[in-house]
Amino acid sequence: MENGNDVAFDIFLKNFKKNVSKIGLKNSIQKDYILKVLYFSKEHLTAEEISNKIKQNYNVSIGIATVYRAMKFLNDMKLVDLLEIGDGIVRYELNLSKHHDHLICTSCGKIIEFTDDFIELNQIKIAEKNNFILKEHVMTIYGLCESCNE
Repeated sequence: MENGNDVAFDIFLKNFKKNVSKIGLKNSIQKDYILKVLYFSKEHLTAEEISNKIKQNYNVSIGIATVYRAMKFLNDMKLVDLLEIGDGIVRYELNLSKHHDHLICTSCGKIIEFTDDFIELNQIKIAEKNNFILKEHVMTIYGLCESCNE
């Protein structure tokens, strides 16, 4: 059992397939594997890393173009978030957790997730002050992590 969470993943996958059917599209086994890799990952993964993990963990060959198409589809469905850390490579994470922001080390590429109620509240205040309707936001702070700052 992966992280003791196979049952939760099975429920998640079943709901995903139901939602895909509702909008008249077909699911694929490739998307199932991609979702499984993302679901159990603790990292932000590139398309190449997703493809490699599928090959290594499940002994299934999946083309990189298939991964990119699936990631676009999953992003359009708001199931996957894209993260660009400034190196020209897009990383992906499953959009299941509470909203969070990112600190990205410009030296080593380390990604730290964080939440801050003060930042969230101030964004709402700033939007209201400017008669702006806040729909969503992405905050990425670039700098040096503790290891690279020494």
